[in-house]
Amino acid sequence: MADPDLLATHVYSTVRVTQLHAKDVLRDGWNVNKRNPEVGDEGVLIEILKADGHPDHFLVESSGLDGITIWLSEFLSDEIELVKVTQ
Repeated sequence: MADPDLLATHVYSTVRVTQLHAKDVLRDGWNVNKRNPEVGDEGVLIEILKADGHPDHFLVESSGLDGITIWLSEFLSDEIELVKVTQ
């Protein structure tokens, strides 16, 4: 589980999916996913989504070696962990 405050200071860092609360939910709000994220996948934290009265969501993108998006999905802080910090 990643500390939300720590994640907020490391946008563009690499994160790993550690768990999925809603495994059967299609996580494709942007209609770009080639597949759903899976536990163990890595991606780049690209944005923190905030709304009053709701927990922060962390927008993560995973791309292939060709640079094409595999998935773009939102996660709660306890679904991801920091892997590599980009400064």
